[in-house]
Amino acid sequence: MTSRYGGLHQRDGRPTGYDGHEPSNGYRPATPNSRGQYSHAVLDELESQNDAAIEAMSAKVRMLKDITTAIGVDVRDSTQMINNMNDTFENTRFKLRGTMNRMLRMAERTGVSWRIWILFFILVCMIFWYAWLF
Repeated sequence: MTSRYGGLHQRDGRPTGYDGHEPSNGYRPATPNSRGQYSHAVLDELESQNDAAIEAMSAKVRMLKDITTAIGVDVRDSTQMINNMNDTFENTRFKLRGTMNRMLRMAERTGVSWRIWILFFILVCMIFWYAWLF
């Protein structure tokens, strides 16, 4: 039985259209002459290929540098924002502590328990909430 690709014994790892030479990847092979010297054309072409590769790599390095600079700026901004939030929360904690202490002193002066004052504030909030909804 013959498949459209031929038998298994005909398959090999070479690309189609193989003519006995190695497949080209866009570069001319650099082979020296009989004395081991390369021609000026080959050396110039190799130099231009090196320059193109260096330019491509430099562009990638610049891109990575820009990305890391942007990440650094973002990290500094985030750190500053977190520090500001921490300071704000600390100030809020002091204000709440002061307000609670004043409320407890007020409750002690009036002779009413702080639990009753809390219940009173909850009741007032519920009345405002009810009025706001309906």
